[in-house]
Amino acid sequence: MKKVFVSGSRSIRYLPKSVLESLEKIIDSNMKVLIGDAKGVDKLVQDYLSRKKYSNVIIYTVCENPRNLSSDNFQVKKIYTDKLRGREKQEKKDEEMTKDSDYLFVIWDGKSEGSFKNILRGLKNNKKIKVYYVKEKRFLKKEELTETNIREIYLKNKEITKNKMRKQNLQNKFIFPTNL
Repeated sequence: MKKVFVSGSRSIRYLPKSVLESLEKIIDSNMKVLIGDAKGVDKLVQDYLSRKKYSNVIIYTVCENPRNLSSDNFQVKKIYTDKLRGREKQEKKDEEMTKDSDYLFVIWDGKSEGSFKNILRGLKNNKKIKVYYVKEKRFLKKEELTETNIREIYLKNKEITKNKMRKQNLQNKFIFPTNL
């Protein structure tokens, strides 16, 4: 059975019609949906799948119990991150979800660092990726799904100039992550 890792920005408050249509295709294909437990896209997608009574879903969490769980019919997978802190725990969870999936479906505001890293990790791991870019209300075209273009979108939305990047030495921290 094919598995899709659905992720996205916590800032997003609704799922656009095009995203809902893609979720319907996932349901129709009976794909296993891997999703996190954060607010924003994770919670919105969980709610949608629950309303559709679609239970072929695994909620990944680093907590003892998921922060958000829209249906008792969803499976829960705890990722153990005892030695990690804060955002590192969530990154470990996202790494596991990428590894466990065949496809990535990202609903991105263009500035979420977690979604940015998920896209880059998916590209690095040769996953099939679909990205809905909320700011432009469209899916990115296949030829736009390159590391260079994704970085440009991210930097443009984060309003970071190359000079600021050099000063802050961000290239090694998260612009060019080595731990993907």
